[in-house]
Amino acid sequence: MDTIDGMRTVVAVVETGSFTAAAERQGISKSLASKYINQVEAQLGLSLFHRTTRKLSVNQAGQQYYRQALEVLAQFDKLYNQLHSSRQHASGPLKVTASQSFAEELLSPLIPEFLARYPDIEIDMVVTNQKLDLVEQGIDIAFRASELNDSSLNYRPIMPLQSSLYASPALAKQVKTASSIEQLPCLVDTNLHPTCRWPLSADATEHQGSATIAIQPVFKSNSPRLIRQLTLAGLGVSYQPDMIVANYVASVQLVKIETDVAPLQVPLNALFRGGSYQPERVKVFLDFVTAKLCVKG
Repeated sequence: MDTIDGMRTVVAVVETGSFTAAAERQGISKSLASKYINQVEAQLGLSLFHRTTRKLSVNQAGQQYYRQALEVLAQFDKLYNQLHSSRQHASGPLKVTASQSFAEELLSPLIPEFLARYPDIEIDMVVTNQKLDLVEQGIDIAFRASELNDSSLNYRPIMPLQSSLYASPALAKQVKTASSIEQLPCLVDTNLHPTCRWPLSADATEHQGSATIAIQPVFKSNSPRLIRQLTLAGLGVSYQPDMIVANYVASVQLVKIETDVAPLQVPLNALFRGGSYQPERVKVFLDFVTAKLCVKG
């Protein structure tokens, strides 16, 4: 057994949660994957996994080996790519997760051009507003629009995402001051504002406990698209990402409400597994998305 093959197999088993899925990822048989794991454990003199007839789970030693193996493999891949830079080719599976709004509105228009440029990359896009565990789900890149409270995560800043208050032209005419918003029907995206209060400034978020205004929600949903459609229909005022509604503003279907309420801004980051080195398929995807979004923004 090659040591690197053994490491990659352990990593694959940890990330996929099964020998079968790990073998498929590695392009080897299940029996060979099992053999590699047994040989690694024999060399170490300890077990890396808890095995039962129904479930396979990684133990503490396995977690420690996994974290160190990621660093070793990252350095190995970096060295390999540097020595073969003239033949470097981005390929392989790429698993990405993003929120519904970001994936459907901002990422999806970019995918055709990206795949035309990199046809050997296979994208698996997991669209969810939940924050998935990158290791458990085997995710290469997670786009998250929020402050990062866990400094142990590896991430790359992409851009700030700004949202403002928008309404239909008729409803917008009723807004004279920030306080008048309290009297208007409001549409709440519960992904951003789980409580019925809106921040008064970019630094005044409900998570920080700063000044907010109480609003009158007439409709709440975790679907950003549904909130936007009802805003277009004139049902109420809502926070909308400036980049996503730019075309609606240009066609005067939506109007940005200009009051003392400052735009709500959060950082968009791309989280990734392993060390600071990124596999070529991860790097080219992040470079492509960053360039396109920064131009659009």
